[in-house]
Amino acid sequence: MKIAVNARWLLPGKLEGTGVYTLRMLEQIIPAFPQHEFHLLLDRQVDTGQLGLDFPNLSYHVVSPPARHPWLWAMWNNWAVPQMLKRLKVELYWSPDGLPAKTNIRQWITIHDLNFEHHPQWVPAPVAKYYRKNIKRGAELADKVFTVSHWSKDDLKATYGLPKEKISVTYNAPQRKFSPGTSDNKGSYFCAVGALTPRKNLKTLLFAFDKWCSTNKEDSINLRVAGEPHFSDPELKSVVSGLKHPDRVTWMGRLNDGELEELYRGAIAYCMPSAMEGFGIPLVEAMQCGTPVIASDNSAITEVVADKGLLVPTYDVDAWTAALERMTQERAHWSALALERGKDFDWASSAKPWIDALKG
Repeated sequence: MKIAVNARWLLPGKLEGTGVYTLRMLEQIIPAFPQHEFHLLLDRQVDTGQLGLDFPNLSYHVVSPPARHPWLWAMWNNWAVPQMLKRLKVELYWSPDGLPAKTNIRQWITIHDLNFEHHPQWVPAPVAKYYRKNIKRGAELADKVFTVSHWSKDDLKATYGLPKEKISVTYNAPQRKFSPGTSDNKGSYFCAVGALTPRKNLKTLLFAFDKWCSTNKEDSINLRVAGEPHFSDPELKSVVSGLKHPDRVTWMGRLNDGELEELYRGAIAYCMPSAMEGFGIPLVEAMQCGTPVIASDNSAITEVVADKGLLVPTYDVDAWTAALERMTQERAHWSALALERGKDFDWASSAKPWIDALKG
């Protein structure tokens, strides 16, 4: 069988959640089927050697145009990809970013979450419009739909009316296995990791940390934030400009795997104030480092953290402030629980439902 994969998120050195999921799933899937041909469709030239997918039954194809904006997504998915699928005589097309191709070829898709349906204001209007139209269409026409948590599965059933038999859960896991240990990072700090977008609700954490700084005598503890903005967020800029203790917040930009591990290991706690997550990969990365977790009590976050971290109301600044203080007193207790939960996630287990579906 010839299987093609939408691999446009495989950008070496710049992997976001969808790219991590695509790469790590393929590491498990491709060697499980040496009898099949896998064709990865990229939207630009990249150094594929950095991806580490060294399999004899794998080929790469660059499909133009580079698709990073809605009208280019339409060209790529509705014209360029279908032409390539036809040329390669593909029998199955898998799109890990939820966007289908305009083709009669059998399709599988992965939908990570439906934040654009419930909160379209969190993304630029053209993006929300494109996603709402096309991901729903993909969910309906696909033979098989995968998602990354049982919470997302329930949401897909409720929002799109999909039968539960059509949906399989392929959990996320860390981009690589993380481990506990000492950190070379100096000083005491809380940390947050993720794209600087409205959905991540970083403003609540900033308000809480600023309030904690005003009432706490320990002035050597800081907040370190790793991540880059996907687009302009005026509200976040306004919150930052109004902080009373801006010198206690360090903006670290994008970090590589090793730098992230150092950040997690040295932190008092990892904080995820997100308003919605289909999974939340940094949660597991932090827990595998033995770093306690403080997170919002919503969406798949509660499923991933379970009872192994502090879950607090999403927008309750006072509750977040209290959680920061509590973690300074109870870190050892929550660290042990985090390590226990972190062991529950790995890519071999995550890919098994996909592999079983193809075998079946």
